[in-house]
Amino acid sequence: MTIKHLLLLLLIPIMLTLGSCKGNQENRLIGVWRQTRFDALPDELPYYEWEFTSDNDLIKYEVTELEKKFSTTGRWGFTKSNRLNISKFDIGFNGEWEIVTLKKGVLRMVLKVYDEDTGAGAGQVLVEFVQEN
Repeated sequence: MTIKHLLLLLLIPIMLTLGSCKGNQENRLIGVWRQTRFDALPDELPYYEWEFTSDNDLIKYEVTELEKKFSTTGRWGFTKSNRLNISKFDIGFNGEWEIVTLKKGVLRMVLKVYDEDTGAGAGQVLVEFVQEN
């Protein structure tokens, strides 16, 4: 076996693994996520659930003592730079999010906010979720 064949045998699995990382992240994101409230106890109502569908729809529900009601909808997908792009959603939540954590039923993501007039950084929005079963 030549060195070229050996390199090809080593590079093909590596390329397949790297190419599938984005799909794995998308698959792990699909489902219902309960938004963590920093001002409330874990099961205190009301709270919000975000549902990431396999059709790239993003649906937000408000859960109260009486019902789980539709709040808003939008779209989601990953950019070429592997950031989560949310569009057509609630004001303040549209944009390219950096996923900080996506493991063991925990999702943390950050959106950098910029001043519309100057373009200077104005802060960050941190949202944390736990996956619903």
